[in-house]
Amino acid sequence: MDFYHIPALIKIFATFGVILFLGKFFPLYIGLIVGGAVIGLWMGMDFWNVWLLMWDFSRSSQSLWLALTLGLILMLSDLLGKSGRLERIVQAFSLISPGEKFTLVALPALIGLLPMPGARFFPRQWYAAILTENPAPLELKAAINYWFRHIVEFWWPLYPGIVLAVSLFGVETWKVTLLQSPLTIGSVAGGVAFILRGLSAPPATHAEVSRESINRFLREIMPIIIVIGGMFLFHGMRTIAGSWYPLGKFWPSNLNFVLALACAIAAIIATNKMPARSVASAFFNRHVLYMFLIIVGIMSFKGILVESKVIEVLKDELAAYSIPSLAIVAILPLVAGLVTGIALGFVGAAFPLVVSLVPHSASPYPYCLLAYGFGYVGMMLSPVHLCMLVNQQYFCSDLAKGYRYLWKPSLVCMGFTVFVFCVYEALF
Repeated sequence: MDFYHIPALIKIFATFGVILFLGKFFPLYIGLIVGGAVIGLWMGMDFWNVWLLMWDFSRSSQSLWLALTLGLILMLSDLLGKSGRLERIVQAFSLISPGEKFTLVALPALIGLLPMPGARFFPRQWYAAILTENPAPLELKAAINYWFRHIVEFWWPLYPGIVLAVSLFGVETWKVTLLQSPLTIGSVAGGVAFILRGLSAPPATHAEVSRESINRFLREIMPIIIVIGGMFLFHGMRTIAGSWYPLGKFWPSNLNFVLALACAIAAIIATNKMPARSVASAFFNRHVLYMFLIIVGIMSFKGILVESKVIEVLKDELAAYSIPSLAIVAILPLVAGLVTGIALGFVGAAFPLVVSLVPHSASPYPYCLLAYGFGYVGMMLSPVHLCMLVNQQYFCSDLAKGYRYLWKPSLVCMGFTVFVFCVYEALF
């Protein structure tokens, strides 16, 4: 068989393997750029044409909007930590929590609203103090913190993985937020049934919650409220104004989320009276640069997948061999999540291909949900997931033994993802 006439499915899986292999030794963006070059050349494209196309796609308007959005998210995350607001949120929450088990679920989820790098400011002593006297196995304690820390990652719009998925699918952020939020129900149900149930806890003895405690908590989480409320507010304003005058050029849909983030950042700076040096260091940091390079790699890879026509060939092969495209949509993100251990990894490596497998007449939202749900499970079970390793180190637990608490809720998540996908397919 001629090297260039190998089936497209094999080419894609081989390229996928190259990306994941290089990701073990180099930053992800290098693997994506090399993977794009490999698939382009393998499909017979000219060498210089491949690199010129990569350059064009990496500086497209979609790439620039994505870079701006993720840069503002990282800035918001950093400012929440540096201002001490995150610790105040935890303190305020402790005053309104009704009991220990509720705290063990809600506190990690609350911290989970803050994407990296700000989560490094999480005051773990607050959480560890709850578990110190509990006789439960160390692996169970680590599993509780680890699992419930990620229950909002399916849909929370501040997570880079969600931002990137929205950009690649070309869909609305607020719709993804609403439609993928039910997956949290499956995650919580699985976690409560198979992880939290194994922990004994005293009955709730919390005193009556005062109105002042509630008001304090709401004040501290106001930046997060501004982001979510602003996203819907600016979308509504754009929709109303657009009914009178075409705003496509002057008010693109990407601007809604950017404006909401800018308002939240301004609120943090003003209410905490942060100095200019802290604000500048939050924006000009290595995380922003790394995120920009990730975007360059992903957009380059996506562009070559389209221009090389490999997806069109793949669709013909899937039809000829009766291979359901849904299997590829689910399996690729699952494998990428297992290997990379990060949402950006499975979205960046698998979603450019997943997007191309969505039927033209179908709504993209169910497919985005299916791919993200399976990628999430792979990420949660990955032994290279940074949160898993940090938990193992912090609780001095055994990494291998901890898996006995994770595989059952992971199966619940997969099953619930398939269920919600089928419901959406029927509705849309």
